[in-house]
Amino acid sequence: MKILKINKNYKNFTRLVKILSILGKYGFSSWLKRISDGLGVIPKGMLSVRQERSLLGLTEPERVRLAIEELGPAFIKFGQILSLRSDIIPPAYAMELEKLQDRTPPVSFKAIRKVVEEQFGTPIENIFTKIDEDPVASGSIAQVHRAKLRKEGYEVALKVLKPGTKKIVETDMNIIRLLVRIASNYIPELEAYNPLQIVQDFSELLVNQLNLLREARTIERFRHFFKDENYVYIPKIYREYTMNSCMVMEFIDGIKISNLEGLERAGIDRRAVAENGARLALREIFDFGFYHADPHPGNIFVIPPNVIVPVDFGITGYIDEEGVQIVGNILLGLIERDVDRIIRYFQRYNFIKDDVDIRKLKIDLYDLIDETKDVPLGQINISSSIKAIFSITRKYRIRFPSEYLLIFNTILESDGVGRKLDPDFNITKFAKPYINRWITGQYGPKRYIKELVFLMEDLSYFIKILPVELNSIIRKLRAGKFRIPISHENLEKAVGEIDRIGNRLSFAIIIASLLLSSTILVQAKIGPLIRGYPILGLAGFAVAVVMGLWLLFGIIRSGKL
Repeated sequence: MKILKINKNYKNFTRLVKILSILGKYGFSSWLKRISDGLGVIPKGMLSVRQERSLLGLTEPERVRLAIEELGPAFIKFGQILSLRSDIIPPAYAMELEKLQDRTPPVSFKAIRKVVEEQFGTPIENIFTKIDEDPVASGSIAQVHRAKLRKEGYEVALKVLKPGTKKIVETDMNIIRLLVRIASNYIPELEAYNPLQIVQDFSELLVNQLNLLREARTIERFRHFFKDENYVYIPKIYREYTMNSCMVMEFIDGIKISNLEGLERAGIDRRAVAENGARLALREIFDFGFYHADPHPGNIFVIPPNVIVPVDFGITGYIDEEGVQIVGNILLGLIERDVDRIIRYFQRYNFIKDDVDIRKLKIDLYDLIDETKDVPLGQINISSSIKAIFSITRKYRIRFPSEYLLIFNTILESDGVGRKLDPDFNITKFAKPYINRWITGQYGPKRYIKELVFLMEDLSYFIKILPVELNSIIRKLRAGKFRIPISHENLEKAVGEIDRIGNRLSFAIIIASLLLSSTILVQAKIGPLIRGYPILGLAGFAVAVVMGLWLLFGIIRSGKL
C-alpha cells in the first residue's frame, strides 16, 4: 500500500527523479527497490539504475559520500550533521562523511551584488568603498567577501547567502522527508534509529543556517560571554549592515588553526593554542550552557599571542542544567572508571529501552573501563572513551538526545584539533576540574536553598488548588458526569482494517448479486436482445467481471492474498 502518492505535476517530481538516478548510479538500487511501492508513479526502471563501472572498486561509505556531494547543498549539510552522530552510524561511515567538503564553486559577483542591493535597497557602492569580487570562502549555502565599509572605514567580512539557496534547500528537504517517511515504513530495521526525528533535528539546524541575522545574534552572545577573556576573541558584528541574507562582521586577518607551518612561522605556541581551544569548549558547556557545535579547524583562526578566533557560528546549541548534569556525570564516570554512575544516569533519564540486558551492558562498559585501569589520569584518552561509548549506544540502541551527542562531539573535535597542534595534548586533565567544579556547585548550600524554595512554591500551589480540584471531582460524581477516558493503542489501525474488510465483503456481495441477477435475465431472456441475449444481462456480467478484477487486483497489491 502506498503511504504517499506523488502527482506527476508536483513541483518536486523532477528533482526527486534526479535524486533517485544519482542513488542508483552509486549502487543503492537495492535500497530503492525496497521502498518502490511507496514511491507511487516513479517508473520501476528508475529504481534499477546500474552502478557505474568506475565506482565498483569503492567501499560503500565512499560511495555514500560521493553520492551526497553530487546531490547538492541540503544533502551535504545533512551528511555533515550525520557525521557527528557516531551513536547511530558506524565509525567507517562517520569518518567518510567527515570528509564532506562544504567548499563549492562560488557564484558570480554579479549575483552576489544583486542579493546585497536587494537587501539594503541601495547600490553596493553606497555601503562599501571597496569589495573583493573573489570570495575568501565559498560554501554550499553562502560565500564570504572581504570589503571596506564606506561610513566607518573598517575592514569587514561580508557573508551573503547564495541566490536561490533557500528554494533549493526547501525542495530537497521536502524530498528528504518524503524518502525517510517511505523508508521508515518499508525498511523495518530503520525504526530503531528514529529517522524522522533525526531529519526533524537536521531541518531545524539547516533552517537556522539560512538566517544570517540569527547567526549574528549568536555571535554577539558569544562575544558577551567571552568579553573579559584574553585567550579567545569573538569578531564584532555590525548590526546596522546585517539582515537575513547578508551579515557584516569584523574581518579577521589570522592564521587557520590547521595551518601548522603558518603558526610556527608566526611564533605561535601551538600547545597554548590547544589548551585555549579546550578551555573555550569546556567553558561553553559547563559555564554558559550555550556551545559552538562545529569547532571544525576550518572555522577557527589564530592571532597573536596564541588567541583563538572562531568565525562560523552556523551550528550552535543550548543545554540546560539537567543536560549539563547528565553530560558531566557520564564524562566523570569515564574519567573515574565508575560504571555504576554511567548506568545510573542512563536509567534515570530513560535512555535505555526496557528490553536491554543491563547485565550485558555493564559488562561491555567494564571492558571499556578496564582498558584505562592502570593508566594514570593525565594519560587517559577521553576521546577514545567517548567513541567507545558511541559504539555501545549503537549496540544497545541507547537513546541519547541529539544535543548531548553534539556536546560529546564538540569535546571530540576540540581534543582532535588539540592533538594536531600538540601530539602530547590530552583534554582529560582540562575536563575533570571543570566537571568537578560544576558538580561541587550542584551540591553546595546555595543549590539546596534554591531547590527548597522551588519545592515550597510547588507545595504551596498544590495546597491552594487541592480543595478546588476535589470539589470539582465530587460535583461531577454527584451529577453522574465523571468520565475516565480510555485509549487503546493501535485501535484506529484495527478499525481501519475492519472497515477495509467490510468494504471488500460489500464489494463481493454486490458482484455476486450482479452475477445472479444477470444469470436470471439471460435465462429468462428479459429485455432488449442482441443476437438472442438480453442486453441488461450482458451488461451485468461485464460490470461484475470489471468489479471482480478490481477487487482481486486490490487484494494482490495489499500483499494479503
